Amino acid sequence: MADKVPLKGLFDNSGNVTGLAEYRSADGDTLGVIHGGTGLATVATDRILTGNGTSAMTAEANLTFDGTTLTVTGNIVATGNFEAQTQITTVDPVLLIDSGRSGNPAGTDDAGIIIERGSDPNVSIFWDESEQHFSFATTTDTGAGTDNTISVSQQTAIKAGNITSTGNLAISGTLTGVTNFNLTGTLQFDSGQTVDEISNDVNLTDGAATALVTENAIKSHVTAQASAFAIALG
Repeated sequence: MADKVPLKGLFDNSGNVTGLAEYRSADGDTLGVIHGGTGLATVATDRILTGNGTSAMTAEANLTFDGTTLTVTGNIVATGNFEAQTQITTVDPVLLIDSGRSGNPAGTDDAGIIIERGSDPNVSIFWDESEQHFSFATTTDTGAGTDNTISVSQQTAIKAGNITSTGNLAISGTLTGVTNFNLTGTLQFDSGQTVDEISNDVNLTDGAATALVTENAIKSHVTAQASAFAIALG
């Protein structure tokens, strides 16, 4: 069915109807909201109309919603940036990042979260694709652009409760503030030396090249040797 053109009454100077004519945008004719129209002569491409009582609608290029709740029952696809002025909450317990990727990611395709900190360095928690591990670091990156690599300025401190590792635990710095350190397996130093036992053998007869001797064992052994030496001297 073709679009219909509304009609308007033509009036004389006394206010009497003298005939009918079609609405013409060239004459500035519009059909008001109160009569079922928009109050607009034309609407530009890619605009959303918003109402304000009985006044003419507004063709929004950048839509601002001033209500309380906007409910969308379908999907929202944003091709630009998505910016929230307040909290972003979700009832889904799983957050998927980098959805829709196919094939193997390149070594430069990191994925994670960057936290902006104003004049202080930004911090990031991300999966480092080139190193194949998670990284906690400060960064100069902001997440803008198409470069998916997150640069590391400096690794950051992590504070946690119990840490359980089923694989290797590599420590390149200092291990401080440890109350209990339960180790199953071997301890390897940068020199390549491996330790797999803490020995309390006061006689130092274990002979294992991979055993560390406790202070108590060494003290007891030295005391025993000193006593034996004193007895031998008479």
